[in-house]
Amino acid sequence: MSQPTFFPLKNSEEFQFDKNYYEEETFEKTSLQQLRLNDVEFFMCEFKGVVLTKTVFNSCRFEKCSFKNCDLSLTKINNSSFLDVTFESCKLIGIDWTKICQPLKVDFLNCKLNDSIFFNMDFRSTGIISCEVHNVDFEQANLSKANLNSSDFMNSTFANTNLSLADFTDAINYRINPNNNNIKQAKFSLPSELMIWKK
Repeated sequence: MSQPTFFPLKNSEEFQFDKNYYEEETFEKTSLQQLRLNDVEFFMCEFKGVVLTKTVFNSCRFEKCSFKNCDLSLTKINNSSFLDVTFESCKLIGIDWTKICQPLKVDFLNCKLNDSIFFNMDFRSTGIISCEVHNVDFEQANLSKANLNSSDFMNSTFANTNLSLADFTDAINYRINPNNNNIKQAKFSLPSELMIWKK
């Protein structure tokens, strides 16, 4: 499919999509840094090898979309929604996800999520699989039934976090205090599960 056309915003070096709705489109191997997207909807679209660093999403909607080998680091997501969206082998560093609309349904596979904020987010049943999750704030988040297999949670914060039925099988470097987190029926594999007792 053809690539979308972009045009410069007045008095700005940023760019913007020229349509408000895209369906079943593929955006591939394109550098679109520092965009400002306002009220744009993507339905069943694929993003492959796209660089969207420092992009601002204002009131945008992504539904049934996939991102693979993309870089969305330092993006700002304001009042936007992600429903049935998958990220695979993507860089999503330094993102404040608390600005996003709820409900949220996303899955991450083999992604870098370092230095991000998920404070008080509802991530029930989310997949964060084989990801690098360093210095991430999960305080007061709901990660019940989340699949967290094989991820690295070095220096990430869990406090008043709902981890009931979460699966930490083969995950490493997490520090979880069972006295201020809900870990009922959560799964931890040896020897990593011993980390929950370290402060």
